Amino acid sequence: MDTVVLLPAYNPNIMMLTTLKELTKEGFGILVVNDGSAKEFSELFVEAEKYAVVLSYEKNRGKGYALKYGMQKIPEYFPEAKRFITADADGQHSTEDIVNIREKMRAGDDFILGTRDFVGNTPLRSRVGNSMSRFVFAVSTGYYLSDNQSGLRGFDMCHVPWMTKVKGDRYEYEMNVLICAVKQRIKIRTVPIKTIYIDDNRSSHFNPIRDTLRIHKNMFAGAGASLISVFLSVLLVCVFDMLFGYEMWPVRLYAIGVLSIMLSWVLNRFVWYRKFAFKGDKRLVFSAILRWVLYILVILTIHTILPFLSLTLCFIATVVMVMIGEYFTRKITANTAL
Repeated sequence: MDTVVLLPAYNPNIMMLTTLKELTKEGFGILVVNDGSAKEFSELFVEAEKYAVVLSYEKNRGKGYALKYGMQKIPEYFPEAKRFITADADGQHSTEDIVNIREKMRAGDDFILGTRDFVGNTPLRSRVGNSMSRFVFAVSTGYYLSDNQSGLRGFDMCHVPWMTKVKGDRYEYEMNVLICAVKQRIKIRTVPIKTIYIDDNRSSHFNPIRDTLRIHKNMFAGAGASLISVFLSVLLVCVFDMLFGYEMWPVRLYAIGVLSIMLSWVLNRFVWYRKFAFKGDKRLVFSAILRWVLYILVILTIHTILPFLSLTLCFIATVVMVMIGEYFTRKITANTAL
């Protein structure tokens, strides 16, 4: 068995057994993590042991915790495994799609994300949640994924060491993994999968408000660092003009330009590196330098073209300038990383 399917399960329905039977016929190794399910589900997990290795703990820890726990146990129970696929235990992922991802990985891909098209009878909360997630992820990372909340994903075992260090114990974990992959320049291969919602997705334990905020918290943190940089840059412009006069704009241009660039980079470095525990990656040095150069070019261009604006217009131009520079440098840096 070169491929293991990892299924985190919390109060699952009978569809889990159907999924396990089908996966067994396809020759997968299967690891089920009982994420502190209620006692009335015990018989279901006992039945699951006929088809899979079932690991349990008493307290519900969240999907992210269950995934990380399962990843760490794969080498122990399946030492021959070269790759693993994460899937949901509620029957929302077809065996056909899981097999397809295995074949894509056998052909050479090592990081696969299954993506749904959200057409047909997709529940409203799922449609709205995914639309919001796509927008926030694209703006925050500069990298677009048509579906970044799918739980059907395939990974080479080489990714386990860093994936078990990614923060988040609940639904936010899967988003954090994608963000960390983008930051490490890991190529994310997307594979279309079926969009399956059973009983209008009522079996899902996803809380639309609480979990959506938790998922996007880290991306909002990155945006917050950028907004702080914008505010302080504008403040520096005002202070400099009041102290030295607007006729000193060429000096201000270079001084505040460099300071704002350094400030933005430091803030974002703190958020991304500290939040996701990636420090000292030499490959990110080039991205940082590129970011600085692009900022300088944007600042010089705008101020050179519009050198004689009034203080008010200069204030507005600076806000727009930094925000535009922030967006495009994020986008270029992220895409360069991949």
